[in-house]
Amino acid sequence: MKIKYYILSLTLLAFSLVSCQKDYLDLRSDNANVSIEKLYSTYTYVQGVLWNTYSYLPDGFATFGMEGATDNAEFTNESSAIQMFNNGTWNQFTNPDNVWSSNYAGIRQANLFLQNHSKIDIDYLKYGTVTDSTAYWNARDNVKFMKGEVLFLKAFFYLELVKRYGGVPIINKPMEYADASSWKNIPRNSVDECVKHISLLCDSAAKIIPVDIDTKYTWYDKGRVTYGAILALKSRALLYGASPLFKDQGSTTTWEDAAKAARDLIAMNKYTLVTGANYGTLFGSSNTTQTEYIFMRNYGSINSVEFANFPIVFDKSTGNSITPSQNLVDAFEVVNAGVSVPFDWNNSTHANAPYANRDLRFTNSIINNGVSFSGQTIQTYTGGNCGLPNTNATKTGYYLKKWQNSTINLVTGTKSIHAWGYFRYAEILLNYAEAMYNAYGENADPKGYGMTALVAFNKVRTRAGISVVTAGNLTQAKIENERRVEFCFEDQRFWDLRRWKKAETYLAAPLKKIIITNTGTGAAPVYTYSVKTLETRTFLPKMNWYPIPQSEISKTDWTQNTGW
Repeated sequence: MKIKYYILSLTLLAFSLVSCQKDYLDLRSDNANVSIEKLYSTYTYVQGVLWNTYSYLPDGFATFGMEGATDNAEFTNESSAIQMFNNGTWNQFTNPDNVWSSNYAGIRQANLFLQNHSKIDIDYLKYGTVTDSTAYWNARDNVKFMKGEVLFLKAFFYLELVKRYGGVPIINKPMEYADASSWKNIPRNSVDECVKHISLLCDSAAKIIPVDIDTKYTWYDKGRVTYGAILALKSRALLYGASPLFKDQGSTTTWEDAAKAARDLIAMNKYTLVTGANYGTLFGSSNTTQTEYIFMRNYGSINSVEFANFPIVFDKSTGNSITPSQNLVDAFEVVNAGVSVPFDWNNSTHANAPYANRDLRFTNSIINNGVSFSGQTIQTYTGGNCGLPNTNATKTGYYLKKWQNSTINLVTGTKSIHAWGYFRYAEILLNYAEAMYNAYGENADPKGYGMTALVAFNKVRTRAGISVVTAGNLTQAKIENERRVEFCFEDQRFWDLRRWKKAETYLAAPLKKIIITNTGTGAAPVYTYSVKTLETRTFLPKMNWYPIPQSEISKTDWTQNTGW
């Protein structure tokens, strides 16, 4: 019989889940071969296997570059592969965001674990201790919880696939991804079947992971899957499933289903919004301690985000930045005497001072002309220290502030903790608001959940320091704009526009920039502002769903997605 081997890093052999603050993408090295039988019968090895499965989760600080394929942003580097989305040259042969193989590799890892879970041997811990059996009982619980974690991860990988490609094959056995013959007769499941499968995986995981796992089991490390994370994933999946694009593909998920999924997490009473004054800390070095985050990845101490995105006035800034568009800037409201209104260039007060009195999320997400950042006054006007025609200057007139630590010194190479949030409580509130609004209207609560769509929606607005929407005035358009400004540069806009079937409206529209001219003299600048088209973009209806990679079509004879 041929013995199968599993590639496992020697680092992993000694790896304990206590080390979960590491960047787990670093754990895919291959320094040792361990047979499947030995791998899954050895508790120490299995912990490494689990953490290796985590490594297939998306790299947040890579995926937020997808914002450059939305109306929210533009890459300064014109050679960025993301530009293929904007000019419409991506296809089934070349896709800058082709995640098919990596997610199926993660699913295979999960299926291997689920198939071999019962083989894990922890008896040596029981028989090797006489007076203290703590290690054994902790290991017993840990083995059980690991199964719940893997079910969650498998669901996560499937959602990553489904939101891109639509219906994909549901695989429940560990298939070799590269083995074309094993895929030949595997059919694609429908979108509806996939959404139901993701929901079922979440339900199964929730039966294993206790509600209080992160408080009762003190050895269960921060960064691992929690009960709240499972409910958050289900909430997102069902929100997608109830949305127009998915409904057109036959999804039977309803807005009522999505509302209940979000409500189940809200009812935990575990997560809270940070106060408005602390909003910026959600994206700084202290965000790992915030109660608003439900599931996140800790990168440890890094400075790559700053090297790429600091304004170019700073030495060693690479200028390879992703910069906010004027389209996004105009989406942030103006607050005057406690009342907020949409920004309007036809309003002379707004137009003469376009960055005054904006929604606090604006000042925490975007660097605009004239602000102080890391001890420098940022000048994005033409001829300013960060403006054109300087090499690598922003083409939009703005720089990114969100996710950056302004105290980092690029010259000396200082670093700070960075963490990417996959789910935070503000998303759940806005998921709930959207689902409840579409299911029951803005003020109805027929299920007795204890919160209407309007109340949930206004909780997020109130935290942002802008006025509440009054009864009778909540609309789907307001919900969409709220998600836009709340989650800019958090890998949401790209998917939201598609599921709403609004991508053809927004992603085919011109991307806008601001041209600022300083007509003042000396230390008394006088600015004039002109909004211009930076780039025309292409979006066709077929682009709502990615094409299945041609390599998969060739080995399976599946029908390609419509239009490709």
